[in-house]
Amino acid sequence: MSRIAFIYSSVLCLTLTSLSSFSQQSSVPLNRLWNLECERMAFRNDSNEIHLGEKPTLLKNTIGLGDFQWIESKRSFKKLGAKIFRDHAVDIRREDYRIIVDPLFDITVGRDIADTGGFQSGNLIFNQRGIQLMGDIGSKFSFQSAFFETQTLAPDYLVRMHNASGVYPSYGRTKAFGKNGFDFAMATSLLTFAPHRAVTLQVGQGRQFYGHGYRSILWSDASFVHPFAKVSFAFWKGKIRYSSMYAELRTLERLPKGEVPESLFQPKSASVHYLSIIPHPNIEIGIFESTIWNRFDSTGIHPPSALAAAPILGLHSAVEGLDAKNNSMLGLNLRFSPGKKVKLYAQLALDQWSSRRFGWQAGVQLYDLALPGLCAQLEYNKTGDYLYTSSFAWQSVSHANQPLGHPAGGALQEQVGILNYRKKRWMCEARLNRIEQSMGPQANFNSDPTINIEPGITSGSRELYHATTSLSWIVQPQTCTAITAGVTWRQENILHTSVPLFSAETRYIWIGLKSNILNQYSDF
Repeated sequence: MSRIAFIYSSVLCLTLTSLSSFSQQSSVPLNRLWNLECERMAFRNDSNEIHLGEKPTLLKNTIGLGDFQWIESKRSFKKLGAKIFRDHAVDIRREDYRIIVDPLFDITVGRDIADTGGFQSGNLIFNQRGIQLMGDIGSKFSFQSAFFETQTLAPDYLVRMHNASGVYPSYGRTKAFGKNGFDFAMATSLLTFAPHRAVTLQVGQGRQFYGHGYRSILWSDASFVHPFAKVSFAFWKGKIRYSSMYAELRTLERLPKGEVPESLFQPKSASVHYLSIIPHPNIEIGIFESTIWNRFDSTGIHPPSALAAAPILGLHSAVEGLDAKNNSMLGLNLRFSPGKKVKLYAQLALDQWSSRRFGWQAGVQLYDLALPGLCAQLEYNKTGDYLYTSSFAWQSVSHANQPLGHPAGGALQEQVGILNYRKKRWMCEARLNRIEQSMGPQANFNSDPTINIEPGITSGSRELYHATTSLSWIVQPQTCTAITAGVTWRQENILHTSVPLFSAETRYIWIGLKSNILNQYSDF
């Protein structure tokens, strides 16, 4: 980490004192299914002063949720049955500490019955094994860590996405596995310290999400994990929360080769400041600022500006503007919950006002619709031309060759519809996405927004339909490990003056055993 991250993490280390009785400071997993259950429970709470626009959500901040779990099983099990169907694999509890260990899986097999390419005669696989370690020390300190090792033979559309970007969606760089497969790994970690009920400090490697929707056009969890340090404060009896995060990012451009066998990637850094206010139990307002700090130029690697150490919302935008060498973005999150079963939400992203580089989102989510456990969501996303780009090289709003906002990038409009239903251990989901996007430089976060396209020249457009339906039975509620069967249908067309230049259809049928603790995005 750079010296700015060192300053953030040093604050954590210097305040690690007086740990006492056991209490949980861990986070709700950054997975849509977990957060859907968390929101349903939060809206039932009478106080309803729970900040939902910044994720992962700390358990200590989810008022009234207590030891959040998927299923409260009253059924009695024998020792082995309890480990498989109810309890953590390892759960050591003592007066002043707790240690938990769980295996993680995503072992899926399937076939794309519409594929006429190289995989037509063989099965597709996603073989991921992992382990999760978490626990608490005293009343103020918690830790979480997970490691994943994966080999996959993927559907053709995922192969095309990998070949276009050089990374596997949501996972990053890969190495070859067999003739047509990919091999990759990922590790996450989080140390959380709460010296006071109104103060939280965190250091780790992971993802963040700012927003209330399925997508976030400000900062989403669709890109690869990154190291970060974060501090959060609560005021006005928890109705105001302010957080400041510093993150280490990278491009996939190599540095000049030095003494090491393999040259490193060009670094860049980011800071995110977020102010969340709940003036009324039904209203949540979030103000967002992110800055991508320059760390590399013709002189080599250098530390970021001294302003990066200032945890003050709006400071850098006010000093340098939005399209400076240190590239800033401003944003607004809104949530209105007129009742305990309805959430209306919106999001606005401003990258550069003069060139109209902005995006917005609007959506509605309904909980316990018609019957308990049935939830519906409708969402519209719009990202403008050249959103996430920068006129300064390597300063785009991206990490490891993936946008930090909407995973498809700029110059698009998207409609999303989702139905979820859960009854005890049974879950089902149906999701449909439709995306229209320019095929020109306006959609590429690596483009230079100062280069104008000549009038009369068109780059064509892309039209995507992506639908997934699945049925699951939860085997292990502690990690939401479920036996899941589903069908994914995808139709992608690249058009030029309404004439198809490329068309590909996917009909992927699959079944597997999957631990749901992270989101995986391939519907873009």
